[in-house]
Amino acid sequence: MAEHDYDPTKRTLKLIGNMEHIYDYFEDKGYFFPREILTRYFLSLKTKPFVILTGISGTGKTKIAQVFAEYVCQDDEKKENRIAFVPVKPDWMDNKGLLGYYNLLTEKYHATQALRLLLAAKEHPNKPYFIILDEMNLAKVEQYFSDFLSIMESRTSGNPDGELLELHAETDVNTSDGRFIPRQFCIPPNVFFTGTVNIDESTYMFSPKVLDRANVIEFNDVDLTNYEKGIVTSDSFVLKEQDIREKLLLGDDVAPFSSKSDFTAILKSTPDARKYLSEISGILHPYNLHFGYRVINEISRYILNAQESVQNFELEEAMDIQILQKILPKFHGTQAKLEEPLLKLLDYCTSREGINDESHTEVSSTYNDARFPRSAQKLARMIHNLKIQGYTSFIE
Repeated sequence: MAEHDYDPTKRTLKLIGNMEHIYDYFEDKGYFFPREILTRYFLSLKTKPFVILTGISGTGKTKIAQVFAEYVCQDDEKKENRIAFVPVKPDWMDNKGLLGYYNLLTEKYHATQALRLLLAAKEHPNKPYFIILDEMNLAKVEQYFSDFLSIMESRTSGNPDGELLELHAETDVNTSDGRFIPRQFCIPPNVFFTGTVNIDESTYMFSPKVLDRANVIEFNDVDLTNYEKGIVTSDSFVLKEQDIREKLLLGDDVAPFSSKSDFTAILKSTPDARKYLSEISGILHPYNLHFGYRVINEISRYILNAQESVQNFELEEAMDIQILQKILPKFHGTQAKLEEPLLKLLDYCTSREGINDESHTEVSSTYNDARFPRSAQKLARMIHNLKIQGYTSFIE
């Protein structure tokens, strides 16, 4: 088993071994993502199997999903059967692009790569499977992915598999190669969905309903200095055990969905988390921008996962990331609607009194000393866009 040790004085990770460690694997493949981003992606998938990657084109959104899936499946001789790369088409108006359809003329089912993966995942519940939706917003997500979103939310303690999805109305259906297609099936909890997003005139904006159900990770930073050197600087938010190939799936005693039990757990382990959630909700409530119990439960589960997996865990750091990935993404609108709540939220994240309006229009590194620096930096950018455009959105 490979090992690692952490030198806090040099803030570097000394890696020993090959391919077992997630950071090592990415660097060996020639991809230079900040280790914090890789940590956040892993924890987000572990918290809920639906993650949205957004940011400027060419920053590696698709590659991080592909290489991560290859890393987890690397010991499987048939790993290609556990990864489905699905380019979304602009004409998708229902789920046929993902699930296929029954052809009345041939009396055969036209099965897609995604459906074959879902059926295989049902047969092998102890292995993680990955569906990568490339350019996810080229079509309206609510039209082709709504069934998946609904079923993910329908999982309860009494029905851990969630509601069934109907594929066809026939009694005995096979594909052209003889594979049996059931009339109904559930979406297995060992399938992890990642959607990549670019924003331009050919794409659609996500609705709050979709963003509310995912962790949204933004890729906008381009570090030419370290890219030229071929190294990745170490971050504070790193995994204490970097071999995570067997750690993505939850244990038998952990439900495959977040619930109030996650919130109850963080009240015991990190009681200040309740204070932060309550204060942020209190800031947003007068503007009807506050969040519901689902977000509270999912943030709680993320914090629990980070507490278990992150070296030198700090609640404020995990809370900062969840404000950035779970609360801010739903904010989009006009200056009249958002300026006041975003300014108040920025003041809260910086924990400073009397910040003048001019400081809010500057996107600078001064927020590194804030209580929640990542969220403060993003809020400052959104407020800056409000002032110059009259409109802002988390996803740019």
